[in-house]
Amino acid sequence: MDQPPVPASVTSVITSGKLPSEFTAFFTPAGELTDETYWSHVASAVEAYLATARVDENVRGALALAGAYGWLDSLDDGADPDQMDEDSDRSIALLREAEAHGIDEDETYELWRYAEHIGSRAAELNDYLAEMDAYVAKHGATPQGRLDAKLGQAHELYSAGERAAAIVLFREVAEIDPWGGEFSGCFDRIDIGWCRLLHDAAQVEGPEAARKIWQEARVHHRAARFPVTMHAWPLVEMLLGTGVPDIIEVIIHEWLDAAIEDGRGEVPVTEDEHRVYELALAELEGSPHR
Repeated sequence: MDQPPVPASVTSVITSGKLPSEFTAFFTPAGELTDETYWSHVASAVEAYLATARVDENVRGALALAGAYGWLDSLDDGADPDQMDEDSDRSIALLREAEAHGIDEDETYELWRYAEHIGSRAAELNDYLAEMDAYVAKHGATPQGRLDAKLGQAHELYSAGERAAAIVLFREVAEIDPWGGEFSGCFDRIDIGWCRLLHDAAQVEGPEAARKIWQEARVHHRAARFPVTMHAWPLVEMLLGTGVPDIIEVIIHEWLDAAIEDGRGEVPVTEDEHRVYELALAELEGSPHR
């Protein structure tokens, strides 16, 4: 859930010229936060101001609303759950203060919803962290950590020439169900397993073996792309010169489709991506590598 915009009453009081002097340094003449200011600074100042006896009752409600917004602005779904819980509670207290001093419920509604969402997410995250603590106590590592360890062992074996043993471990990771169970959040690690199997097949057993692994990986990923976006260019580079231009072409087209969908443009954006892109195009066109 996205955070609502700054409420109109807050913008109005900031630009009205009625803002108490305690707050003027936080904002530009246009009503924007200064470069040095965060909304959490405003929220803290609001709480301190409302606790004094010199409150301007004409702006009390709008300031409380600004404070409520400020506590929520610093939070997101990935923040520390205890901080999320504390700041959402502080925001809710200020929303009550705002409504008690003239701010209409129509203007506080979206902030109420967002504060309650943050509180719910904090509870969910606390439950998740407790589950992970119990999981680590039982298994010695998180699900991601367990797969990282197995992939690391496989990499070491492969580098040491123990191909058969390494392939067993890569396949154990690759064949994990990415859609359910304890490893459902480990799609990127599972993808690495398939990438390594595909690379090995292309290098050692030839194009047809690679195409077999490719189809197997695509089926395993179901509706998701294989490889995942972050692994596309490294995999393309590993497959160059192995006789599978058809696979390379699909990977590039799907990366470009994903980039357009995400608004990242139609061509690779980093220098290394461009390098691999040019090499791949040269191979697809049957030209020498540039």
